[in-house]
Amino acid sequence: MKIAVLVKQVPGSESQLPLNSDQSWLDENGISYVMNECDNYALEEALQIKEENGDGEVIVISLGP
Repeated sequence: MKIAVLVKQVPGSESQLPLNSDQSWLDENGISYVMNECDNYALEEALQIKEENGDGEVIVISLGP
C-alpha cells in the first residue's frame, strides 16, 4: 500500500511576522518555519497504518517555499 501525506511549512508560533521595508511582503529573515501541526498528525497516522499492515510506503509531498 502506498500512502501519500501532504505537508506544509508554516511560521513557528514564536515567530514575529515583520513587513519588509516597502511594506509589501513579510521580511522572512527572522522567521523560523515548522511543519504544520495537523500535518504531523497525518504523517503519524500514515506511519501507524504502514506499521499495522507490515509493509507499504509512506510518501511525503510538500510544495511551495
